[in-house]
Amino acid sequence: VRGVHIMLPGALDRAVKERLLIRNPADGCVVPKVQHQEMKTLQPEDLKAYLDAAERRNALAMFYLELVSGIRKGELVALRWEDLNVTEKTISVSKQATKDETGTLVVTRPKTENSVRQISIPQEAVELLIQEHAKHPTNPWLFPSSRTGGMYHPDSVATLHQRILKDAGLEHLRFHDLRHLSLIHISEP
Repeated sequence: VRGVHIMLPGALDRAVKERLLIRNPADGCVVPKVQHQEMKTLQPEDLKAYLDAAERRNALAMFYLELVSGIRKGELVALRWEDLNVTEKTISVSKQATKDETGTLVVTRPKTENSVRQISIPQEAVELLIQEHAKHPTNPWLFPSSRTGGMYHPDSVATLHQRILKDAGLEHLRFHDLRHLSLIHISEP
């Protein structure tokens, strides 16, 4: 934004001098300050409380997977049982849940091909996912909605995350910031 602000008025001034414009429409414009939202992370000493709270809400497998993989919430809810490779200990991320132009939740391929990937996960995550699947063995979704049985809504995951933080007595942290925790292995699920 700032780079455009520096170049645009100069180009418009030039257009006025060359009589292409009567006046510079950028005169008097104020560029808004860029607001950076500070990224917070879940501290290592808070992990146990967070995961214990997730377990009490029957969401341990989902949030444990998030912490060890860092996938986006839309990718997380679009995971199906077939995306887990138990032998190779990987999750295949090839789709995401997004809203279409009407606001309807749809499953699509990620925006970029770099987002299609295999993610290695620890054995503890594999075991939690197997236990999760055993709760709903005929459902194709890795994390089906307990209310509808269908795909979990990404916004519901973010809401559940906030409830888990509150249950654990932890301060506010955006779900997106969990992606930057960069945990390869959490010893105690």
